[in-house]
Amino acid sequence: MASLIPLYEAFDRYLAASKPTETHKAEVRRYRERIYGILGSNFRLMAFFQSGSFQQGTAVMPYSDVDYMARIHSDDKPASSTTILNKMREVFKKELWEAADIYVARPTVTLEFRSLISNYEITPAYLLRGTSDSDRVVHIPASGGGWRDAAPQAHNKFVSEMDRKHNGDVRDIARLFKAWKYEHSVPVSSFYLEMRCAEYGKNNDSIWTLGAIRSIADKLIATELAAMNDPTHLVSRIYACSSEASRISSMASLRTMKSHLDTAYASWLAGAPKTWELNQALQAIWGSNFPYCDPSA
Repeated sequence: MASLIPLYEAFDRYLAASKPTETHKAEVRRYRERIYGILGSNFRLMAFFQSGSFQQGTAVMPYSDVDYMARIHSDDKPASSTTILNKMREVFKKELWEAADIYVARPTVTLEFRSLISNYEITPAYLLRGTSDSDRVVHIPASGGGWRDAAPQAHNKFVSEMDRKHNGDVRDIARLFKAWKYEHSVPVSSFYLEMRCAEYGKNNDSIWTLGAIRSIADKLIATELAAMNDPTHLVSRIYACSSEASRISSMASLRTMKSHLDTAYASWLAGAPKTWELNQALQAIWGSNFPYCDPSA
């Protein structure tokens, strides 16, 4: 067994190893200019910004995609969201020669590259209401050619505020939940997990990593991954999964995770005699790259 470190340090090292590097960030900047240039020359672009994990500081490498919101003039909004998705796809196919593949995956047009970060997801959006990042709501593509409300900038602001309240711990637990999701291919929304972690930060005065993750997992199981109310009160509900089959599969994975979390917590309380059990439980959740830790440290 490798040298043992305290549990808090194991979490810190694990998270540090999956953060985007400066090379990742440089690649994102380079492709951003290409994508923005193509969109700006083909659409009346009102705003273009990152809206996902890279923007919110919750990316987990090598799994996270880069997400952009492309807000187009509201007068240009088609009746069917299929129209703009197909048009945007064709524009990229014609002009973005660097992409290995380009396809629609609602609500985005996905651009695949043979590079450090393989997927860039572009969501077309149209202003619905609001005048600032704090209250702006946009329409983005929904199933069947429809539209649904989204408030990406307000949601990012909420996560950021809760993260500042807890000195970075909200984003840390969100990244740990997302790392678990990717490790086990759990079909639950990353955005939903982030908002549940921010909700926990809002409702608690302090965060101890293992205890917070265990409490959130317990709530997710108790509520059966129910849709949550939007804490910003700008959109109606935030959903965990795209289908009932995905929810059932995610619930099974959550119950397994919670069992390992309970073992890890009990082993940590027991101290040195349960070192093996602690590390087995943590690696069952986050994989064999999770550092070995000493429950008595």
